[in-house]
Amino acid sequence: MSDNRLQRKIGLGGAVFTLIGYIVGASIFILPGQLAGLAGPAVVLAYLLASIPALVSCLIAAQVGAMLPVSAADYVFSSVVLHPFLGFLKVWTSTIALLVGVPLLAYGFADYFAFFLPEVDRIVVAVTVVVALMVINLLGLRTSVRTQMFMVAVFVTALLTFGIGGLFYVDWSLLTPVVPNGIDSVLSAAVPAFYSYSGFAVIVVIGEEIRNPGRTVPLTLVITFVIVATIYTLVTIVLPGLVPWEQLGTMVAPMSAASRLFLPEWFATFITLSALLAAATSINALILTTSRSFFALARNRIYPAALTHLSRSTREPNRAIVLVVAVTLIGIALQGEIIQYASVSTIGAMFYGIVWSIALIRMPVKLPDHYRDAAFRLSLPVIWIVAGIQISVSALFLYIGVRNNPEPSFVYLILVLIGATYYFARQQHLARRGVSLHDLLRHESRQTAT
Repeated sequence: MSDNRLQRKIGLGGAVFTLIGYIVGASIFILPGQLAGLAGPAVVLAYLLASIPALVSCLIAAQVGAMLPVSAADYVFSSVVLHPFLGFLKVWTSTIALLVGVPLLAYGFADYFAFFLPEVDRIVVAVTVVVALMVINLLGLRTSVRTQMFMVAVFVTALLTFGIGGLFYVDWSLLTPVVPNGIDSVLSAAVPAFYSYSGFAVIVVIGEEIRNPGRTVPLTLVITFVIVATIYTLVTIVLPGLVPWEQLGTMVAPMSAASRLFLPEWFATFITLSALLAAATSINALILTTSRSFFALARNRIYPAALTHLSRSTREPNRAIVLVVAVTLIGIALQGEIIQYASVSTIGAMFYGIVWSIALIRMPVKLPDHYRDAAFRLSLPVIWIVAGIQISVSALFLYIGVRNNPEPSFVYLILVLIGATYYFARQQHLARRGVSLHDLLRHESRQTAT
């Protein structure tokens, strides 16, 4: 096992901007309009419902990030508290997310880019933005985070301008009846809506590179959740309040169209630019965080040791970054509907929400020293309440997601089984050489405690 450790280069501001950029992707410029076509004005209720598991995920992530400030702490936490296989599945489902999530973001970038240069091929644009962001990541973490901060500042300004300004022009008669298609439409919309909220726990993946993680990680989650929830609530009220919900479901760029109703023409262009930047920030953060997960699994011998290689100039996992982008480019060849992509991504998030909740309950017993010494600590009653809510909501969303997307769910299951096959083959390979994954992970957690 390599004891390569990454340097702590990210402060509170960098962590907040990285996380906002990861969560608020191009989907917020597209998905609320499509979901309004499904749920009507109750799209805001769908997003509020989707915020519940997101809030619970924040609490769990704050606890884990404060206790285990290492790369891929989500993997280490699940592996030590429950079983290494469940920890591996967390990273494997993140890899699957690359295959379906990044194409969604890259193609969303390409669709909005067509506003400026419609003659450029869609696939060329999608590939170009991913490769460009890979280069930025290879230049180093500080370059990646500074780029992220600039892009996030631009699109958050656009979203808040649209959301706050639009409240003064809402036609409240368009928001009644609130639930025109029944409560089941709201539940069905809440599943893909959670896609826009998913990702808060990713902050623990880069915990090894965050300064003063015991304080910074929980504070990052609080600030990010408030900003993201505010943006989503404003957007999902204003959109159907400006444009009839029946029309929103058929629009390619609903926010650009709605902004023209009360803002200058140039602001529609600004909205389009903001959508480009939002897609880019999510892709950038995915490359950053998933490369760290690959690096952590390689450090624990599950992935090939070559992925632990650190660049001489940046002291960061450049080979892991290149591999992440290679997987992403394969995924760009896949195509699907945005709601379908969002629902399938949510299936993995909900499954792991259940796993994390079980691990949270067992945590005080399995990691008593880490729990006792953590700068942020949930009380035992709160742990049970948080875990109960997460398991209940995750099970509901998981059922709805599978019910509404049976074929993509089956493909997802096949991909999970492929990952499981690899894991057990690798485990046997290591065991024949006298290497125990449990011992490696115990060593990892002991290093964290010291």
